[in-house]
Amino acid sequence: MPSNTRKKTPLPAPVQAHLDLRETLGGTLTERSEGLQADPLWGNSDVLIGQWRTQFARDEVDPLTFAIRIRRIAMLLDEASAHECDKAGLTLNEMLLLMALRRVGPPYALRPTDILKMHSVTSGTATYRIDQLTKQDLAERIPDPSDRRGYLIRLTPRGLEIIDGILQRLMVEHRRLLAPMSDIPGAFEVFEESLRLYERCIGPRD
Repeated sequence: MPSNTRKKTPLPAPVQAHLDLRETLGGTLTERSEGLQADPLWGNSDVLIGQWRTQFARDEVDPLTFAIRIRRIAMLLDEASAHECDKAGLTLNEMLLLMALRRVGPPYALRPTDILKMHSVTSGTATYRIDQLTKQDLAERIPDPSDRRGYLIRLTPRGLEIIDGILQRLMVEHRRLLAPMSDIPGAFEVFEESLRLYERCIGPRD
């Protein structure tokens, strides 16, 4: 054995576990090089990122490629949600408002100002969306007990039934689509922590 040969220093257990997990995840992917996935304009994120890497040095553009992947994933998620909206006779924005009311829990109510902040829209746009939901008996305006001049937007029983039906179908579909990840122990946890770190890095500073 040559005298300058050194033993490799073992990696810390968390690092090695991450590398092993990444290799396992990579093994679940199949190459998609045909049809829409390979289209130079509408292809998947691998195609889009490959194009950017021909325009800039990889170490310069790679931090931006995370955003490219996430934006494309967001587009795919919106498409899946829009399909469910169509079946329920809703627009995507109406569904998002119903989801906001649903996730705050009973009594499933928010102030209009909360809706403005959450959806980053004008008061006129928020009022229009609220009006559309009230016309369909999916939400209702009720007095705000903490402000005699104000009101709350609350889910109606029909609205709760509609949005829960949509959410149940989306959860079933996503469970099916993400089966390759769920079969790998720790994959979801690592993915979630990575997304949390990414959001923390690019999010607003205190």
